[in-house]
Amino acid sequence: MIKKILLALAATISVAVHADINIGESVPTSGLAGDTGKALALGASIYFSRINAQGGINGEPINLITRDDGYDATRTLANTRDLIDKENAVALIGYYGTTSLQELIKSKMLDTAGIPLVGAYTGADSVRTPGSAYFFQTRAGYTQEVEKIVALLNEHLGVSRIAVLAQKDGFGEAGYAAVKNELAKRKLTLAGEGWYDKTTGDTNAAAQALAKANPEAIIMVAISKPASTFAKQFKALGGTSQLYGLSAIQFDNVTRQAGLGVAHGIGLSQVFPAPTNAQLKLVREFQTDAEPFLKSGDYPSYALLEGYISARLLTEALKRAGKNPTRASVYEALSNMHHYDLGGFVVDFSDKKRLGSNFVELTMISATGVLTR
Repeated sequence: MIKKILLALAATISVAVHADINIGESVPTSGLAGDTGKALALGASIYFSRINAQGGINGEPINLITRDDGYDATRTLANTRDLIDKENAVALIGYYGTTSLQELIKSKMLDTAGIPLVGAYTGADSVRTPGSAYFFQTRAGYTQEVEKIVALLNEHLGVSRIAVLAQKDGFGEAGYAAVKNELAKRKLTLAGEGWYDKTTGDTNAAAQALAKANPEAIIMVAISKPASTFAKQFKALGGTSQLYGLSAIQFDNVTRQAGLGVAHGIGLSQVFPAPTNAQLKLVREFQTDAEPFLKSGDYPSYALLEGYISARLLTEALKRAGKNPTRASVYEALSNMHHYDLGGFVVDFSDKKRLGSNFVELTMISATGVLTR
């Protein structure tokens, strides 16, 4: 359903042949991470569609060009070169994946082209510090998420035997290091670890190892599908550990793929406000804009909101960049975006900061399949 909507929206946004505000995006719309990648792209498309319906930026529509990278860093780099050199993108938005961002920043492609990237679905320290002056991050880091989870488990619940499930790549390594470092601060060591392959998503060996160790809690440094598979396998093997995951896991995917009986009770850290929190002006507007593109009963996901937020930030920068925005003028506008309140969620790039938000909260999947905070 999301794929069809995304294609239709892309067609709508690209109708104007002479649109000269090209925005580039490389995300996985296929493969293991395809559901989340499509949601990120759809969220951005929804907001750009709203702006285009209002006349665009100074009369020019925004043309979002989305490329599928299949969660493969090599394809991400190739897509980015095309978006910069062939599509003449004025900015990039909403990339996905730690390894992809590591390779992108290492390539210096953003710096060489002088093109800003707004938002990426990763919180690894390796892409944040020092990162790139052209990478404007909208989410808190994995270190901050892990700190929040471990503080809850250890300080408030008295849990000391904590293990980790991690993906074998830059993402998993970043989260694994964050867990080990946070435990070390408390004079604790890992009670077990399990790893799974990024390409296959096979968590069977990890589930067996961690079910055998059966610690008090397991922190899952995983994306949605492998986390779902692991949770099912682990519980089928008799594992009783409390499961917690980072924000890379979309809870609605877990409840759908693992079943509510398995998903109930899984804790997840979040780096954006709840998409259901209508007390926030941002979320109310998001819900209104997203509603026409969701099937009845569909949940407006965190990934959808993340894409939407990145698009709102970039649109504000385009407006501030003046008529006929360039990469340089958009970069300057973003660099001067000090304490910008989107309506209950604040992003701050002042004083050369590129880590726009420190927001983290903990949630849990309830017995009815919704998140509680």
